[in-house]
Amino acid sequence: MKPGLPRLCLISPERARLEAWQAALGRMAELESVVALHGRPQTMAARAAQAGELLLADIDAEDASISALDALAALAARAAGMPLILVCTRQDATFLLAAMRAGVREILPPGVDAEALRAAVERVAAGLRPPRARGKVLAFVSCKGGSGASFLAANLAYALAAQGHSAALIDANLQCGDALLFLSDEPPVRTLADAARAGPRLDASALEASMSAVGPLPVLAGVEDPAQALEILPEHLDAILAAAKSRWDWVLVDVGRNLDARSLRVLDVADLIYPVLQTTLPFIRDARRLLQVFRGLDYPLEKCRLVVNRHERRGDIGIHEVEKTLGAPVARLVPNHYAAVAASVNGGIPMLRLARTSPVSRALLQWSRECAGTPPSRAGWIHRVLSLAGIVMKGKPHVTETPA
Repeated sequence: MKPGLPRLCLISPERARLEAWQAALGRMAELESVVALHGRPQTMAARAAQAGELLLADIDAEDASISALDALAALAARAAGMPLILVCTRQDATFLLAAMRAGVREILPPGVDAEALRAAVERVAAGLRPPRARGKVLAFVSCKGGSGASFLAANLAYALAAQGHSAALIDANLQCGDALLFLSDEPPVRTLADAARAGPRLDASALEASMSAVGPLPVLAGVEDPAQALEILPEHLDAILAAAKSRWDWVLVDVGRNLDARSLRVLDVADLIYPVLQTTLPFIRDARRLLQVFRGLDYPLEKCRLVVNRHERRGDIGIHEVEKTLGAPVARLVPNHYAAVAASVNGGIPMLRLARTSPVSRALLQWSRECAGTPPSRAGWIHRVLSLAGIVMKGKPHVTETPA
């Protein structure tokens, strides 16, 4: 027995497959114990809930249906969100979405070999262990293209680093990652694809060597070649985030808006998720869909913090209406200041360097201070003016809290 590690429950109607799984997984160091139940998942739910914290279920061809997933979802709910690994042949979009909502973390083919089976169990079991790394992961998701999520992720990371905090930016948008362009007009020497090639051997030093420095902020640029993006697997992102969390206190990740196994891996690891929208109907509609997916994934409400970008106090749609429609509170408002933001984006210059007195810059500074638990400055106006001019040097604040 290995107390503190998760217990794995296996369910299959095929004895031969069940025995093969036991042989492959019985001695894994990542597990406390392995219990095998012969039968269909629908009839074994009660016993499975008592037997383990992690379930590997075999659904044969005739059971690969939404009704079978409903039974598994009910099991996961009774067992406090038990993560599921599913073995089946069905892979269509409707089934995959239903599986995701049922709490399925991995889907494997019936003929999966022992090595791939162990790797999948190890990945899911890792999420059940208490985190050892000290860093906090803040993931930014665009509810709709053009929301400004990449701009906010990049500039909030810069604001944290500029105030002396240990922060890094990772561009994990595999479709059109361009977070570095919001901070610098220099091309990256290395990208996410280069860090991914190191695989599980990646450590903090190797990761830092793959990053571009923008003043005090290290940035892991997004992939530039779509072909390279196809080579990046969820386990590559696991290694990158683990290395980043061991090196920096704050790891800000631009995820983009496409949800797949890779982006979901980042969102699973994230301490906070910031869905970014604007107060127009298309953004609100897509935000509602995104929040529905997050609820299906059992992300707690406090993990998802809505951010309204380009906020206008006298806009056609008020914040109260947004919150009522989405069924969730808005955690952060970033005001609209188009001229300053456009100049920052077009010049590849961080907002705090280009227009520190802009309301957007002030909002970013306040956001970063609240993240780090730093009290607002009470210095007089002379001190603030000299600070803006770079004459007064500020000490490095101490991180005292987790993000609120």
